[in-house]
Parts: sequence; C-alpha cells; structure tokens
Amino acid sequence: MTQPQVHDSAQDFLPLSPRGRAAIYLALGEPPDRVGRAVGVDGSTVRRWRQRPEFRADVGRVRLRLLDVAVSSLTAGQQR
Repeated sequence: MTQPQVHDSAQDFLPLSPRGRAAIYLALGEPPDRVGRAVGVDGSTVRRWRQRPEFRADVGRVRLRLLDVAVSSLTAGQQR
C-alpha cells in the first residue's frame, strides 16, 4: 500500500500572500473578522474573497492538505 502524499515544504503549505494566509485561517475555521486582523485586511475584504470561486478553491486545497496530514498521522500511529 502506498503512503499518502505529505507536504513537508513550509513554503508550499504556507503561501506568504495575505490571501494565501487567509485561506489557511479559513480552512482552520477562523471567522472572517479574525482572519482579516491576522492578515492585515478588513473582515469585509475576507468575506468578499470568500465569494470568489478561485479563493474557495484555495481554501478547499488547504483543507485537503490538512486532511492528508491528519490521515497520515493517524496511519502512522496505528502502525506502531
């Protein structure tokens, strides 16, 4: 059985743009106002970004990566 792909590059996982960081915070469940403060924009900007299909896709990709890491951790724990 092949191992799931785990992303170990911080640069790959943590984009440096405010929108990229906002996608990560939203994928983790943070509210838009808190996300805005964290990335240096207004919460209304984050809410506007969430309406764009390409941004929603970014949030979805982050969620998949987080799930990938979680499943890999669980799998590694069961193999001990």
